[in-house]
Amino acid sequence: MPMLASILTAAIVAAQGSTMTGSIVGCIRDTTQQPLPGATVVARGHGTQLSTVTDGAGCYELKDLPLALYRVTARLTGYDNVTHDQLIVAPARATRLDLTTRLSPICECVSVTGGLPEQWNHAAAVFHLRLADSEPGPTTPQGYYRHLATVIRILKRPAGLRSDSIFLLQNQRSGASDPYSVGQELVAFLESSESDAYQITNDDPGLAAGGGDAAAIAFLVQDGRIQRAPPGFSQYLGVSIDSFLEELRTLSRRQ
Repeated sequence: MPMLASILTAAIVAAQGSTMTGSIVGCIRDTTQQPLPGATVVARGHGTQLSTVTDGAGCYELKDLPLALYRVTARLTGYDNVTHDQLIVAPARATRLDLTTRLSPICECVSVTGGLPEQWNHAAAVFHLRLADSEPGPTTPQGYYRHLATVIRILKRPAGLRSDSIFLLQNQRSGASDPYSVGQELVAFLESSESDAYQITNDDPGLAAGGGDAAAIAFLVQDGRIQRAPPGFSQYLGVSIDSFLEELRTLSRRQ
């Protein structure tokens, strides 16, 4: 990240006296290289958000973007969302970003039942997390978006936790919401895992589901309050994070 910031700063310095905007262009195809017209493409960065729709050839252009690092997400019903982070928009030029997606599998989502005490008792771990950079890798499953997450507080400690950092895999299947963003905080109730990887899906806001019968839930924290909660937990929207954490500590003391 520091190197990317340095590159962007150098680009801005070099652009003094020239156009201080750039653009992102590209095409979206499926795994057979067929173009995908009608896909929505959204770029977010440095307080700017711009969207467009791919043309008949599956291509798009996002114009007049201020110089920044952007997250670009493409969506099309029936296909996995696809997200690219830290794309540099340089002055007076087009940054090329071609994307490939695939047909989404049928959802095998796990329903979340019970209230907070039931979820606490069911969870193998409960973390207060802050999302760091995305870290895609060869082991990232298709249709998922991988984040590094720093553990701020361990509210319920899992057996065998080896570090204060874990990976989160966000589902990007058709219809999923925007990926959680770098810097956002979550209170996540997580099912056991064979490794340091945990799955967080946000096809329904905050709902998390793992493989098989594994399930978990997550609450999005912003400006010190719960901003997004799983279905069935709307009573926590707007609750301060301090009050929410105290309720969880009460549940912990009851064990």
